[in-house]
Amino acid sequence: MKNILVIYFTQSGQLNKAIEATLQNLQNDADVNIQYEQIQPQIPFPFPWTYMQFFDAFPETVLGIPCSLKPFSFNPDAPYDLIIIAYQPWFLSISQPINSFLQSTEAKKLLRNKPVITILACRNMWLNAQEKMKMHLKMLGANLVGNITFVDKSANLVSLITVFAFALGGVQDKFLGVFPKYGVSDDDLKVNAWKFGDIILYHLKKGDYTGQQEVLIANGAINIKSNLMLLEGRGKVFFPLYANYISKKGTAISQERQTRVRIFGIVLPTAILILSPIITVISRLAPLLFPKKIRKEINYFSNNTLR
Repeated sequence: MKNILVIYFTQSGQLNKAIEATLQNLQNDADVNIQYEQIQPQIPFPFPWTYMQFFDAFPETVLGIPCSLKPFSFNPDAPYDLIIIAYQPWFLSISQPINSFLQSTEAKKLLRNKPVITILACRNMWLNAQEKMKMHLKMLGANLVGNITFVDKSANLVSLITVFAFALGGVQDKFLGVFPKYGVSDDDLKVNAWKFGDIILYHLKKGDYTGQQEVLIANGAINIKSNLMLLEGRGKVFFPLYANYISKKGTAISQERQTRVRIFGIVLPTAILILSPIITVISRLAPLLFPKKIRKEINYFSNNTLR
């Protein structure tokens, strides 16, 4: 019997669909036992968010400040054969509940010397969040052996509008009769997710994850666009600066920092609207001007090494 623990946090349930679609064949295998642990904050994060609640979560998320969590039901000393961490990026970082779990004493016991696979379901930018995940896992002594990403494949500016409609209004279906349904498409999950699960199952039973990520990549488990990679690179520099600027004025939800939060809520969408077309043009030229560098970066982010 192979024992798997799935650690996850979700607000809308979109991540659950990705988990279920990926693990369906493992779930039905008589030789595999899967335990699920949903991370639960002591003070729940709202869904849908209000405008201010959404942007007020930015500083603590980017700076990696943990929130209080409810007690876990899993036994950190249990002999799990594989740990799966499923999460969503928030503001180019790990969502607060999963980040808080990674900083817990239980995570230190649970993840040491364990093989870990990450599953992400998100709008489209996940590279920086996964870099932070790699760093956490390295510090915890875990072995990252696989990464699977499910993304909204709409154009960046289109998904920017639909993600705000979803996060702030709970509207996931077609928005205003013009914009497409937000999120990872059901077709993507039906066509691809089970393949990733079968790859995991094969290596789980073999007890050897060598080469697993290469097989996952070959089957489409990683989605990287050069324009989004470049845009995320700019945000990675800017976000910590503004997170510190807000947090210096007060703690989460405090009235003292609300003006700065409100300003950021205007600056971020505006910056994306302005920079996206520029970055798109640059990204079309970059592979022509610097083909080796672009290929090298995409190859790095597709794999599980940490530079």
